[in-house]
Amino acid sequence: MTPLGKGLAILFGFPIVLAAGFFTYFLTTGEDRMKAVCVQVTPGMRYTELKEFALDQKLRAPFKDDAAVVILADSRSYGRHACKVELDAGVVKRATYVFAD
Repeated sequence: MTPLGKGLAILFGFPIVLAAGFFTYFLTTGEDRMKAVCVQVTPGMRYTELKEFALDQKLRAPFKDDAAVVILADSRSYGRHACKVELDAGVVKRATYVFAD
């Protein structure tokens, strides 16, 4: 292989291998991360506290003021690992881990 070919292989190959490694890492550790997040969402937590918590944890969530269910999704795993939060009158009733396959 010529020096130019080796340089191009390193220049383009390394970022691809690195991206694949990060993608695999975040998908394999997503379940544990989101289960830990779901445990932190406690019954009795108010809607505004939940919203702040999601922002602090860098979770994606479609928030509506009258929502009965909020899905807190982990963006690092492309939303495959999430926490389903059930609300009753703006107060958390329960939070469970969900896996979207």
